[in-house]
Amino acid sequence: MASKTGFIRKTSPYVRGEANVKRMMLDVLIALAPVTIFTIYKYEWTAVWIIAVAIISMVGTELVYYKLKKEPFTLKNGSALISALIYALILPDITPLWIVFLGGVFGMYFGKLVFGGLGANIFNVAGFARVFIVISFGAYLVYDLDTVAGATALGIVKEAPFNMMVLDNYPLWKLFTGVGEAGSIGELSGLLILIGGIYLFIRRSLDWRIPVSYIGTVLVLATVGALVTGADMSYPLFTILSGGILFGAIFMATDPITSPVTGPGRIYYGFGLGVITYFIRVFGALPEGVVFAILIMNMFVPALDYYKWANSKFTKRSVIVFSVVALLTIGLLIVGV
Repeated sequence: MASKTGFIRKTSPYVRGEANVKRMMLDVLIALAPVTIFTIYKYEWTAVWIIAVAIISMVGTELVYYKLKKEPFTLKNGSALISALIYALILPDITPLWIVFLGGVFGMYFGKLVFGGLGANIFNVAGFARVFIVISFGAYLVYDLDTVAGATALGIVKEAPFNMMVLDNYPLWKLFTGVGEAGSIGELSGLLILIGGIYLFIRRSLDWRIPVSYIGTVLVLATVGALVTGADMSYPLFTILSGGILFGAIFMATDPITSPVTGPGRIYYGFGLGVITYFIRVFGALPEGVVFAILIMNMFVPALDYYKWANSKFTKRSVIVFSVVALLTIGLLIVGV
């Protein structure tokens, strides 16, 4: 049923044209294939076991849940499989398998099934599982910062966010290709992540507004931070290429179930993701902030989609308000750094 605001009010996900959930999930699986293959090449059996345990835990939890409820299992639509694969790819290679399993079970049940299953969950399932294990078992996921070869670039630079001496060990080309970098197993190669994103865009399984506004916001804030502190201008690119910003922006933030419906809503959503991610990195206790930003902004999606003020196009008033908020955010950053 169409509302006065011009968009359809129904259960997510919202897919245009002849597309359906199964086709969209297949597109995501194909887009993730280059990253997954590279991950297995780089981490070998470690990656294979993490991916396998993640799939078994998440898909198995959904299977048992629907069997007990005597309802049709939704494996055919591919949503559980995609959530499991993304969950595996955002885990560090040092994650013990028993933690992978517990996180998968917890994330699938409390992040999706308790809300009513596909289309009813408000949180990104993979992100929910990742945050659960960070909070519960964070000590098992920390690299040894005394050994540069085993530490993440973000972990090293956390103590001095604008000091680009880290590029002596992690040049931008390594961050872009994923060669020689430690971190979450599927977030290393910016090149392969972008290839997957381009494929999804061509297939119309991805709306450009969220990743562009997300990445663009981080890039602007990082540039302002570099100018204010006198940091090397490689810092903005380092910020984008290190950690999980590219992966999160393309494969997690664009989840059609937990992201806004309207174009302006998606711009606001991406902007909020960028601000929270960057502020966590610079001012927070954690080196990375992508999954936390995604879960926080997931909670604001119902407000962004609320039919009384959600519009399918920008209005003069919304542009003014958004511009003021953006300027205030930049001002807060300048004062903070």
